[in-house]
Amino acid sequence: MEKHQKTVIKSALAVFLSLAISMVSFNLAAASAPTDAKQAENAFFRGSHLLSRDNMSEALPALEEAVQLDPQNEKFRRVLAVAYNNYAIRLSKEGKTIEGLRLLEKANSVVPNDEQIQKNFVNACLQSLTVSDEHVPVSEKLYFVRKALEFDPAEPTLKKAMAALINNEGVTRNPGKISSEEIKRLEEALTLDPSNPKISKNLCVAMYNLALEHEKNGQLEDGADLLRKAAKLCPKDHAVAQALAGTLSNLAVVKGNGGDFESQISLLKEALELKPGDSTIRNNLAGAHNNYAVESNSLDFASRLSNFESSLKLDAKNPLTHSNLSNILAKEGVVEYKAGKISKAIELLEKSLKHDPKNKAAQSNLAAIYHNQAISYGEQGKHEQEIQRLNKALAVAPDNQQIKTDLALAYNDYAVSLEKKGDAKQQISLLNKAIKLAPDNKVIKENLARAKEKENSGKTKDEAKKGAKK
Repeated sequence: MEKHQKTVIKSALAVFLSLAISMVSFNLAAASAPTDAKQAENAFFRGSHLLSRDNMSEALPALEEAVQLDPQNEKFRRVLAVAYNNYAIRLSKEGKTIEGLRLLEKANSVVPNDEQIQKNFVNACLQSLTVSDEHVPVSEKLYFVRKALEFDPAEPTLKKAMAALINNEGVTRNPGKISSEEIKRLEEALTLDPSNPKISKNLCVAMYNLALEHEKNGQLEDGADLLRKAAKLCPKDHAVAQALAGTLSNLAVVKGNGGDFESQISLLKEALELKPGDSTIRNNLAGAHNNYAVESNSLDFASRLSNFESSLKLDAKNPLTHSNLSNILAKEGVVEYKAGKISKAIELLEKSLKHDPKNKAAQSNLAAIYHNQAISYGEQGKHEQEIQRLNKALAVAPDNQQIKTDLALAYNDYAVSLEKKGDAKQQISLLNKAIKLAPDNKVIKENLARAKEKENSGKTKDEAKKGAKK
């Protein structure tokens, strides 16, 4: 038992001694190693010394180390930024444009709000634009000019330079190949330099070519949108206008097939403005108005009528449109008649027959209205109005036997009413008309015979009177 305890004590002592030695070693290491701040200070003094001797290749890494170790030290950052700035100016003078710009970019990242550094960067960018693309590639110029615009977004020379670079890069990078990304870049260029005719033309051509590709792939709406934009950029370009008219016309067919007549009409109107003499577009627009009026359940009578009239203005002799218009006028005429609006009903039915004289519904309904009016006049003893309405009814429905019979009787009644006046001549005229309409009517025959007899009797008396006078 005692042996075991001693062993434990020895082990504990060994562990304690080991820990003590470790702690001593750690304290010695900590005491011997300088802090980050001290290291940063040393690196700064070393860098400053090398900077004073114009040894940039070693001074800059030392100053960078100082800032890395103590990034919050304003003095360290300021000196490093100035070193970058000054060295950049020297490199630019030596023709090392890209290297100089990169150092100025570093200077700005170290001291972000230094106006002088930013001004030097902008000037260096402008200078780089005069250097050939072999020494400073377009991609590098684009990068640095875009960066410079962050510092001075209103600088007109930079904006125009950026626009020209974007335009030229697109032309040289992908000749003959157009993408939506390329169009976005050219749109950016035009935003920077809106009055540049070359950029406008290139963007117009790019949109035109991509629109044609879209149309080949069945993307008609995308193609139309691009061509509209192209037409605004090149309003006098005949090819663009013709292509837009064609695309709009094709898109209109798709819309019409899908039952979207409003969009179809709008598209065809737009197309017709671009090609006013195109008979196909004109007739398609006329057909679209007709179809909209016939097939849309959402339209009221006035809207249907307006669409039919628009259709006929474009295609005045289209028999189908005339027939369709005649039908809706006839239906509306019946509606008005049932509502007690007789005059309006007659107006609509008469108009219906002007568009389609063979419309059976219009004929029968208009004839019925005239017939009913005639009966009413007859009951009031207004024979002239009765006959006038029955003649109108017969003109509309010439094969209607009932109307013929009633008209014959109306002539007869009127003739009888004239008998008391002794106007045998007018009686005979009316009864002759009646007998033609109803040749087998015994009453009319008898009345006609009696009227003729009276007329002859009257003539004999007149002759006798004349003889007596002699």
